[in-house]
Amino acid sequence: MFTFKQIFVGLLVIWSLAACDKEQEQVIKNDERVDVEQKNELQDSTQQEDVPSYEAPKYHIYGGWMNGGSYILIKSDNDDGEGKDKFTLEKFTKTGKDKIIKHFQLSESSGSKLTGIISSKESNRTSFLTLEFNKEKTEITVTLPNEKPVTYKQAEINPEEFNPDYEWEE
Repeated sequence: MFTFKQIFVGLLVIWSLAACDKEQEQVIKNDERVDVEQKNELQDSTQQEDVPSYEAPKYHIYGGWMNGGSYILIKSDNDDGEGKDKFTLEKFTKTGKDKIIKHFQLSESSGSKLTGIISSKESNRTSFLTLEFNKEKTEITVTLPNEKPVTYKQAEINPEEFNPDYEWEE
């Protein structure tokens, strides 16, 4: 029959094959874990794109926007050291008449629609404005208090080119 040596070698072969099989299972499990982690990261990144964020508007709100004879310029107004998202909206025409300056802070964001609180330095009154972007973020519809919504296209020219008398305010 079988000798002790043959039995021992047979058991040793079976044991090493079992060990290799376990190691292969571990490698497969690690690969699956990496795949699951990568899939979760991908899902997290796509979910972040869908979730409205106060950070999102920073990349689209700044700059010049035009509508025929009027131009709006949205600038950062974060010089108070508080770190809040404060902005200045300047609205002016080609002739330079009827220049409007509004200081506002974003209070709410819902997808492509932003709501800001306008603060007046002259009085304690506050009012609201809304900014709504089109899907491509190339147009913005601005609704100021007591005014109808106006849609502006992203400007391809500077304020000085639109109105040569424009002066940057500090």
